Amino acid sequence: MTTPDLERAREIVERVHGRYQREIVEQLNICPFARKSREQGRVHRPIYLPQHEAVEPARVAAELLTRVEAHADAEIVLLTFAVGPAHEFAQADAFEAFLKALREAWEGQGEVPPWYMVSFHPHPRVDLERAPTRDSLVPLLRRSPDPVIQCVNARVLDEVRREAQRVSHARMLAELREKSPELAELFAHSVQADPELGADIAQHNFDHYGLNDGRARLESTLADIHDERERVYAELGLGLEGLLSSPPA
Repeated sequence: MTTPDLERAREIVERVHGRYQREIVEQLNICPFARKSREQGRVHRPIYLPQHEAVEPARVAAELLTRVEAHADAEIVLLTFAVGPAHEFAQADAFEAFLKALREAWEGQGEVPPWYMVSFHPHPRVDLERAPTRDSLVPLLRRSPDPVIQCVNARVLDEVRREAQRVSHARMLAELREKSPELAELFAHSVQADPELGADIAQHNFDHYGLNDGRARLESTLADIHDERERVYAELGLGLEGLLSSPPA
């Protein structure tokens, strides 16, 4: 496959995943700082085509380090792996194993900045018999068009956590002032534990998209994005289509 063909493929992959980023992650407010990061140019998306190039954890880790060193303001790096149904990454378990190896390769580079890594996958392991909960919704929200490893700058996430703590503290203080000024005074000078930001986000997402019309909207948008993926990838002729229409066994 020629270099122009591969570059064209990356442009198409970028377009499809950009839509997922905007219409799912941002518009549904799944990640509270994703839109701001993108608009400020602090989101990077390296695109890999594993069926046409070697993709090893050590290589990806080294390239990630080079990128974040070159872009000190980077906040999110979305390692995107466009694959067809025959590739091992089509299996969620195999992709999770790659993520584990990538984390080890990242840490094995010595004094590296702290980055959190989590996987997104078109076919996550989901218990269909389980009643909908905020936790069971997470895999659906992470049904990206292709396997993706979301890398988040730990400094940025820690700042978001601190802001969430300040907001939570202020909200609780306002409620207490209405009920008991004396308790409010004590609370105002107390040390508050950092709330679980992930739990707060998960609950927000479930309240809005876990059931009924919100769930239908989410599933409809995902289905439309996935349909576009199948269509435009087929036009590329790189054997990338079929990942979503033919789920792995």
